[in-house]
Amino acid sequence: MSMKRISIIVPIECLEKLEACLRGAGVHGLTVSEVKGFGGHANFFHRNLKVSNVRVDVYAGEKKAEAIVETVVKFRSDNYTPSGILAVESVEHLVSLYSGENITGEDY
Repeated sequence: MSMKRISIIVPIECLEKLEACLRGAGVHGLTVSEVKGFGGHANFFHRNLKVSNVRVDVYAGEKKAEAIVETVVKFRSDNYTPSGILAVESVEHLVSLYSGENITGEDY
């Protein structure tokens, strides 16, 4: 089974609720990074058009990735998230630096 990386970029104020939502979907680990950028809705009232957001990365097997995507899309509509983006990418190789073992879709 192939592994997927799900990257979710949302406003910082949505992070706590998104984390709770992902935990409810069975996600046991995630990475959060602060990012800046602008898209279709740039803030023209600020000198710097870039807006601070967070990127949440989750690794999962193919079947679980589909369920996570559905959960995040439902989260967006239930919480009226004003902006954001979700991307799913294939991961060719994933290794645990803790154990040195290969991680497969069956593990996640």
